[in-house]
Amino acid sequence: MSRLLALVLVLVLLAARPALAQEPKALFQRFDRPIGDFLLQESSGDYFRPSDLKGKVWVVQFVVPGCNECSKNTPTMQKLQEAYCGQDDVKLVSMSLNADPVETLVEFATSLVAEPGQWLFLTGTRAKVHGIVRDHFADTAYPRKDATPGNPIVHSMRLFLIDARGNIVGYVVGTDSGAAEALKPEIDRLRVQARLDRPIPIRGEQLPWFNAMLNSACTVLLLLGWILIRSGYQTLHKIAMLLALAVSMIFLSSYLFYHFVVLEAQPMRFGGEGTVRYVYFTILLTHTILAITVAPLAIFITVQGLRGALASHKRVARWTLPIWLYVSITGVVVYWMLYRIEW
Repeated sequence: MSRLLALVLVLVLLAARPALAQEPKALFQRFDRPIGDFLLQESSGDYFRPSDLKGKVWVVQFVVPGCNECSKNTPTMQKLQEAYCGQDDVKLVSMSLNADPVETLVEFATSLVAEPGQWLFLTGTRAKVHGIVRDHFADTAYPRKDATPGNPIVHSMRLFLIDARGNIVGYVVGTDSGAAEALKPEIDRLRVQARLDRPIPIRGEQLPWFNAMLNSACTVLLLLGWILIRSGYQTLHKIAMLLALAVSMIFLSSYLFYHFVVLEAQPMRFGGEGTVRYVYFTILLTHTILAITVAPLAIFITVQGLRGALASHKRVARWTLPIWLYVSITGVVVYWMLYRIEW
């Protein structure tokens, strides 16, 4: 008996071992701080304020052209430019710490094949820029006592991420090999949030709730229509089913507007892990496939019912109603799993 207990204990400890193992430190470090206001000159000759990038997501690098350490940091910015090239809502900002003239920044940008308008290069006096680093980013920058041509300034290798509202949300160390990959999901999340904040007659973030209400209303109308026809109320049945079809059409329009206009075809990420993730994607997949299937079926039975072709209407409706109900109900389930439940 004691040997059996010992064996069970060993098995329990082996099973718990992965959970007890310490997780590796995340590359992206969260950091909540408003960026504030400052004024620097851009390589184009224009002047720059953080408010110029309101509504954009941007990444800030502190750099010295020709710096040995910065040469290890800058490739992360280049990877981000490649990932978001042509995306106007993502900007890259390199801030010179060495009071470099505009001409030097233009040469530096050219050497990096930086995209004009998307990757900005800023400069100012050493005292001003170093003060911005300390006061606005809570970071370090000061002249090195034993300065050399390739290493004149003491500074960190952090790349700071700023959201569309002008708040610093975190940073990575740009010299880490996975820095760019660590930033991308955070950038994508902030891009989605920025689109949800856009002012439209109904706020973007309210549309998922609105769509869920439409699905709920459709479910109620479908069940009501079924009860009415079973009770012999044909006219009321027609009204309920026509309303269900109208609600479904409004839902489809709202759904497409939300995903292709508000989110600009960017997917919403599901936060659950493990078994619940498989459950979510199973429901989502079946919901999507059956939603595509039920659309022509719903139109067909509506047309047949209005024409008085009751035999074909009833034959197809027996299959259409449960599919339509499943699509409406799982639409609400997907909403709760994606937007309301914190995993």
